[in-house]
Amino acid sequence: MARIEGTQNIPSTWKEAYDGAVTPLMPNAVIRRRYPWRVPANQEGGCRVSLNQEEQRQRWLLIRDKFQNISAAERQRWYDARPIWNSLLWYYNYFMMSGLMGNAVINDKGGGVIKSINHYGFTLPGGAPAPVTVSISAIDPTKSVVFFYGAGAHVEIVDTVPCLVANYPYLATLNSSRLVAEAPMFNDAVAGCSVSVIEYI
Repeated sequence: MARIEGTQNIPSTWKEAYDGAVTPLMPNAVIRRRYPWRVPANQEGGCRVSLNQEEQRQRWLLIRDKFQNISAAERQRWYDARPIWNSLLWYYNYFMMSGLMGNAVINDKGGGVIKSINHYGFTLPGGAPAPVTVSISAIDPTKSVVFFYGAGAHVEIVDTVPCLVANYPYLATLNSSRLVAEAPMFNDAVAGCSVSVIEYI
């Protein structure tokens, strides 16, 4: 412990070494020695921090800053999406990935965070194209994508040779509680199909 009186005049070349050795002057005119002035090994800039850890830290800081700029409604949606199990992985996954990748991210090959995946079966009717309505669980259609599986069939005659043409259903409309599918052409028979609805955070 050291005690000083009057005004100190510390040369700038010694200032860092001084700050690393002792505390600032306290109100009772006491200065205390401090532990050696060094960055903890696992703190940013420390000797045990790898390049991968540093990159991940920068990703986290980037998302922290982005999160400050999203709307209150978007924040509420993010909190409401917490899974029912008691795990904090959702926090890292949803917070990091939804912030970095956004929602749905079609241009990034669906790299966003998935909130739900639901599968539904339906029947594609035979005959002329007709809309088929499928009731679905509540979603935000602006943050969802739809995948169809299965197809009907139509026989066409090409140069007197019958050719079987697949008749794939497509999405006509999608809202928060239902989707409408339709076949693009005449269907020779009833066909069983299914659809997956993927909603992103």
